[in-house]
Amino acid sequence: MGILANHKTKVICQGILSPQGLSHTEQALAYGTNVVGGVAKDRTSDTVLGVPLFSTVKEAVEATHPDATVIFSSPEEAYDEIVQAVRAQIPLIICPVERMPVHDMLKIKTLLKKSKSRLIGPASHGILTAKECKLGIMPAHLFTEGAVGIMSRSSSVMYEAIGQLQQKGLGVSSCVVIGAYPVLGTTFEDVLDLFQKDKKTKVVLMIGEIGGDFEQKLAEHYRKMKRKKPLVSYVIGAHVPEKTYMGNIGAIVSDKSESASVKKEALRQVGSVIVDSPAKIGDAVFKTLTSLG
Repeated sequence: MGILANHKTKVICQGILSPQGLSHTEQALAYGTNVVGGVAKDRTSDTVLGVPLFSTVKEAVEATHPDATVIFSSPEEAYDEIVQAVRAQIPLIICPVERMPVHDMLKIKTLLKKSKSRLIGPASHGILTAKECKLGIMPAHLFTEGAVGIMSRSSSVMYEAIGQLQQKGLGVSSCVVIGAYPVLGTTFEDVLDLFQKDKKTKVVLMIGEIGGDFEQKLAEHYRKMKRKKPLVSYVIGAHVPEKTYMGNIGAIVSDKSESASVKKEALRQVGSVIVDSPAKIGDAVFKTLTSLG
């Protein structure tokens, strides 16, 4: 049924009339996602793509009672859009927006602590539950249903991994991209706990990257877990020099503790299966899953 969303999850889209909003809402509907409304300040009609339109988040929430929202906006507007969703008490907020100011996310983190909302992102490709729903910008046609739960900071290597899983006859239960920024709404530990409770997920694949201490915190959390599913880990950026960045502001190695080698060693010490080459992710997951019988 999915760890955060399924075919019953009622979803609205903030910024539905933007090019990305229209495109991904259309794809979400085609995949079977239960999109119940869209928000557009400059709307000139009552519906789009067969979905009711509203001028404000408050109106959309009062009319549709959504479980989740997906935000498509400019980086400058993302803070206000997230705040509206939190104040409207929408349980799940997906933010694919890139280049959102870090100081805005610091304020959002404080707001989230006092709320009932969970934020995935920013700069997140979102959530996908195979054969049920797509919340965000993932290309749903790449996914087949299976027993592998995926959580990732970035997305390009994740899609390569999904292709390798398919070649091995494996599929995905749910996939969550937590985002590629230094300050995020949801952590690997949060997602791992959800996968641990999910009956369909047998193995968890984590795709991390250089920068920050997300993977070290995951390793410590995994060490403390009394019951745990097998964890397969790949960390992007093993050959990136110190004090350089790789693609986004979250992937900056400011000191040795944020390097791929340190992250991999921390995960190895707590029992995670470590993959050293992106070409071997599928093999590692297959061996781990088949070892369970």
